[in-house]
This record gives sequence, C-alpha cells and structure tokens, in this order.
Amino acid sequence: MTGTAASIGPLPDPAPCNALTETATGLLVPEVLIQVDPGLTVTPPAAGNCPQVWRVGVDAAWVQNGTLNFLHSLTGALRAWETVPEVPLLTIPRAGVWEVSLQVRGVASLPAPGAAASDTGVVAGMYKNGALAPGTEAMVIYHSEGAGDQGKQIQATGSRQFMHSFAAGDTVGLGAYRLGVFGAAAVVSNGDGRTYISAHWVAPEGDTPA
Repeated sequence: MTGTAASIGPLPDPAPCNALTETATGLLVPEVLIQVDPGLTVTPPAAGNCPQVWRVGVDAAWVQNGTLNFLHSLTGALRAWETVPEVPLLTIPRAGVWEVSLQVRGVASLPAPGAAASDTGVVAGMYKNGALAPGTEAMVIYHSEGAGDQGKQIQATGSRQFMHSFAAGDTVGLGAYRLGVFGAAAVVSNGDGRTYISAHWVAPEGDTPA
C-alpha cells in the first residue's frame, strides 16, 4: 500500500487540545515526561484507566523542638545578642521556603524601688547557621517603672511566625538579648509556658518569601 498518512486513515481532529498530530510518516502522539521538584509527589494512573488522571501532591516536611524545660539567664551587656543553647538547633532537611514559628517565654525581674527609674526586658530572634537572621527579631517582654515604684516581676510568652528561605543543611537556633540595664532578664520554658522553634516547608527552592 502506498500513499500519505492522510490517504490511508482518518485525519486527526484539528482542535488545539488534541495531542495527536499527523506527520509524513504517520500519526504521532508526543511522549510526556514529568519532572518533579523536591517536595512534590506524582502518582501516575493505573494501566487502562480512562481518563488517565495524574495526581500531584505536596510531600511536606517539618522540624520542631521537643518539650523543653530550662531557665537561661541573659547576662550579657545591654542589647548584646547571645545564643540560647538550651533550645536545640534544628537542621533544615530540604531547600525552599519554610514557615518558621518562634515561641519564647521571657522573664523580666525589676529591683526594689529606688530613686531612679528602672527597666528590663527580653528581645529574641532566629539564629541561622550561628548568626542572627535580620528581620526575625521580636520583643518578648519589656517593663519599666518610675522612681519610687514598687518592685515588680512580669512574665509573658511571645510568638512570631514568618516565611524564610533555607538551603538543605541550614541550622536554626534561638538568640536573645536583655533590654534595659536594671533587674534581671531570662528565657524560660516549663509547664507554665514553653519556648520552642518549629518550621514547616511550604514551597520549593526558587520561590521568594513575600
């Protein structure tokens, strides 16, 4: 038998969505290759299924500190950042954009009344690979009193959520500094209020957090 593909069989439907095309040597259905970014899973259809449904899902990842019990006194100079080693470092297992949650319980203890005003407080932030990540700072607690006020103690638990880009293997830790030069300041975690870090993967590498 001789002739072109058009003379020996039906013509393909010209609709733009039709993947079947006519060539000089016959009808052609292009092969489809699916490339999957990290964190995504693709489930192919079972043999013989019609229509063929390909299911795409997100293989999420997360890391989080366990239940922590500690008291870390901030003894550095005013606004001098220091690590809080009682909060174990988290290792990011996958590159991309992660939603990070910091929950920090701070303690601020003021001295007895005096002739001068006094203040103290706690500011915390995320440490990335051993250094503060700018933009992650949060004032956890701050208290001031005028001269002659009664001595006071105030406790609070502060939380912060934000998006941040990481590479696989980056480490995440907690840093803090004391705000004010009077009294005492600390980061604490116990049954009355926990301090921890958690992170949840939300987008593949290349996305930009807003």
